[in-house]
Amino acid sequence: MKDRRRSPHDAVACPGCGLVEEGDASGSVHAYMSTGAVCWGLFSQLLAELGPEATRLATDAYAAQHPFGREDDRRQRQSVAVHLTALCLHVENRVREKQLRRMMTSLSRLVLPRLEVPEWPMLASPSDLGQVTVGDVDRAGPEERPQVIEEWASSVWAAWAEEHDTVRGWAALALSAYGR
Repeated sequence: MKDRRRSPHDAVACPGCGLVEEGDASGSVHAYMSTGAVCWGLFSQLLAELGPEATRLATDAYAAQHPFGREDDRRQRQSVAVHLTALCLHVENRVREKQLRRMMTSLSRLVLPRLEVPEWPMLASPSDLGQVTVGDVDRAGPEERPQVIEEWASSVWAAWAEEHDTVRGWAALALSAYGR
């Protein structure tokens, strides 16, 4: 679904997901994710419009789709690891939003000691981060949005196929910590 048209002079491509949208490229961006100002603005607007049940999954998809730029930053590595683990738990294990929110607040505290490491490792980012973007969610009507967010999450998770075994291991540790 990613817009792959030639970008007009006033359109800007997001360095993370590749979304091409018209808008002010000088706006704010995320501190350590590879976001463009227009893309970040769309995502921020989307979060304000979504109910709490859809916010978690949209945040996980967005963060995992914007991993570049600050690999030397501990927060960036943690963000990618935690959000990919959440996507794995949702897409493959069907963990629901409410339980996922509880699990993710303590994921680092529960999983890192079991891995016997102090910080999350850097994962190799794929060159294609999925075909569905925040732009697709933005263009969807209110009734369609939950389904498009599910497609977005699945698309981003599938894009990280090279890291699935690693992330599945983290998800299994999280599930065992919660008695599942």
